[in-house]
Amino acid sequence: MAEDVRVYADFHRISPEIFEQIKGGIPFEQVQYDGDVLRLDHEGPYLYIDDFLETISGLLPKNGYGHVEYIDEVEWEVTRYTIRPGDIRSKVVKIDNVLDAHQNEHGL
Repeated sequence: MAEDVRVYADFHRISPEIFEQIKGGIPFEQVQYDGDVLRLDHEGPYLYIDDFLETISGLLPKNGYGHVEYIDEVEWEVTRYTIRPGDIRSKVVKIDNVLDAHQNEHGL
């Protein structure tokens, strides 16, 4: 069975206190937390992450940051999120464009 989406995320400077506040609302299936970095993975049906990103963005300390790669295998596009304290930016790239740029860059 093909997956609808693959989502990979990492958030840095996540204190144990922040993790305690968010852990009940993490929509990802795979969660790894080491006391500073939170890594999240999901492969499967569509995953709604907007509320979670808003929450974590609001809790990040000054030097905290995060990145999310949301790969939509049905629409064939990647949404790249950059998360800073109180700020979420996203950019959508068609997967074909990513592959074309990689091929041109490496002479394939």
